[in-house]
Amino acid sequence: MRKSDKKIDNEIIKRLTEVCETMKAHLSGFVWLTHEVNYQRFPESLLVTLVFDDQIPEQTLLEEFALLLPAVQNALHPILNKGLPAKQIQARRECSVH
Repeated sequence: MRKSDKKIDNEIIKRLTEVCETMKAHLSGFVWLTHEVNYQRFPESLLVTLVFDDQIPEQTLLEEFALLLPAVQNALHPILNKGLPAKQIQARRECSVH
């Protein structure tokens, strides 16, 4: 990873962490988020994964995903100089012990 890539990655992490911490406090099923990227194909390769508790109803997941989608896009806009396309943001369920 080049130095410039590392700088971008750190900024992505910072902004996504802010979204994560803010939204976890307001949403019942959202657990965490992560990202992956190939900087040789940035920003087209950037993929953000929103992880939800597997115990929440499908409707709750869809409603919370709809709230998180623009939050992630807005957070990354200053880095990308455009919104991250919705197709690059995905939802996933995570099994948890209750």
